[in-house]
Amino acid sequence: MKSIYKTLLIGITAFIAIPMTAQETALEPEQETVQAAQNTENSFFDGNGGVIDSNLPTSIDLSERKPIEYNNPRTDDVVWQQVVYRIIDLREKINFPLYFPILSGDHRQSLFTTIFRLHEQGKIKGFEYEDTREIFTKEKEVKFDDILKKYGVMITYNIDSLSGDTLGQSVDEVDIPNRDVIKYYLKEVWYFDKNNSTYNVRILAICPKIYTMNNDGALESNPIAWYPFDMLRPYLAQQEALLTDANNGARETMDDLFIKRKFGSYIYKMSNTRNRNLIEYNVNTEEAHKEQNRIKTMLINYEQDLWEY
Repeated sequence: MKSIYKTLLIGITAFIAIPMTAQETALEPEQETVQAAQNTENSFFDGNGGVIDSNLPTSIDLSERKPIEYNNPRTDDVVWQQVVYRIIDLREKINFPLYFPILSGDHRQSLFTTIFRLHEQGKIKGFEYEDTREIFTKEKEVKFDDILKKYGVMITYNIDSLSGDTLGQSVDEVDIPNRDVIKYYLKEVWYFDKNNSTYNVRILAICPKIYTMNNDGALESNPIAWYPFDMLRPYLAQQEALLTDANNGARETMDDLFIKRKFGSYIYKMSNTRNRNLIEYNVNTEEAHKEQNRIKTMLINYEQDLWEY
């Protein structure tokens, strides 16, 4: 009799255990699905303060990206050079990656916002703009607070709620005059290095040009400050730029845009003994355009003429 009870007890236990095991087995794929969803969600966290991306994570981490290195020539090896001044007009379509977005987002911000924030944080220095010369010395340095005051940029003061003391100041992104900076001055040098037998161009400095209304209601332009380009490059190499609307995944850095010459510009001055720009020694706009084309052709043909036999 006892053996019969023992046999029934074993059978009942096995009958109960089978569906429980099946239930546990059936839950495993569901758990895997939940875990996969969590992993997918976590993949949108890029480490920037826990911010979740609003698009697919197509961009790469540029925090360790270094600018393309120059081949620095010795002074004695530069047997020919020519300093050229250009104007970059951000209203040209090719220059849109430097102008947009107006407000930062999706790992991108405009060139001026980048320069503005770097100057605000003391990572770069600006120097006074003068029509006839560029002097990058401490005496000519432009303070960031002076720029805010001169162009009426709104400042937000951080006040301690208990003591009422001012803890610091900042500028909200919507108050950065990004829309008003539509042109840049660019200073560059073209040179021939006889040691390496190479013909190169190097950007020396860049100057944002802001457009504001004067007291008469007329639009006037003011160069903000010269910024040495080599001082900017480490940060431009870590700043993405969207090149085309056709492919949002085709992104390069702002440093790439300048070094690879993927921007539009026109010449307004070339170094000369009397230090005049094109308008000053050409009688009209048509003659100035001809002079621009002459300088452009001269810069292109110089390398070709080096290797003619």
